[in-house]
Amino acid sequence: MKWLAYLVILAFASVAAGQEIDCTVTVNSDALNPSDRVNIQDLGSAVQSYINSYKWTSGEDFKGPRIKTTLTIYLMSVSNGTNGQVYTANAFIASQRPVYRSRDVSPMLRIIDNSWQFAYIKNTPLQHDEFHFNSLTGFIDYYMYIVLGMDADSFSPLDGTKYFQHASNIVAQGQNSDYTQGWQQGGSGTYSRYGLATDELSGTYEAFRRAFCDYEYNGIDMLSTQRDSAQAVIANSLNKIADVFMGSGTRSALAKVFFDAKYQEIADALKDYPDRTVLQKLSIVDQSHQSTYAKYLN
Repeated sequence: MKWLAYLVILAFASVAAGQEIDCTVTVNSDALNPSDRVNIQDLGSAVQSYINSYKWTSGEDFKGPRIKTTLTIYLMSVSNGTNGQVYTANAFIASQRPVYRSRDVSPMLRIIDNSWQFAYIKNTPLQHDEFHFNSLTGFIDYYMYIVLGMDADSFSPLDGTKYFQHASNIVAQGQNSDYTQGWQQGGSGTYSRYGLATDELSGTYEAFRRAFCDYEYNGIDMLSTQRDSAQAVIANSLNKIADVFMGSGTRSALAKVFFDAKYQEIADALKDYPDRTVLQKLSIVDQSHQSTYAKYLN
């Protein structure tokens, strides 16, 4: 296995680091009045510590480097609630993984979630609880499990299922909480937490998940050492992915998440690939990034 030597080298560093995720958290409170910012002065450090100190794969032996993740929280408004101040926020979540035998990284997620509401009391310890929903940590937990699931799927087909199931359980809890915003089923063609977790676990998208693993593990990971064969794998995987999304009949949350993270990587990987039909096909499936594909086609 090509990753074996890499994992041996990183084994000590992973154990020393302690956990699976290395997340940088930033809080932007510019939209709030200065007097309202006092309560959340410690929010960024509290969330970052919560994420990076928790063992997300409890009972499992996580192998490999810690997953580099970014969480930027934009606080938009605040009101008084029964459980402290209630904040309306937007969030940007991104993650990546290293590319085999390269200094490059492969983006896994680039999600903008603009439908989050949570309660927070300054200096309140953040605790992980699988059974009781919390509007702040529930949101964080959901995305960390999505990060873990995408990372796992990129190394072994369907290996992220257990993490996506955790995320789906949190969705159900959120739907039955006092803070349902963003946890409900979204409309057709829109991103939602519900939609992403549901798609990842749906048999409709199993072929996507298998092709996604091939794209990453036998395609992107091999570009620097076996470019011609790797490009062929990437093109074949993307044809399968395009067929899945064209056949599903709707623009799924999973399609949006995949292409938002991958469109530039795809275009760069295939810029000198002689068969241009796959980019033409993606221009139809992923119209949000059509201009990027068109630039490389021309």
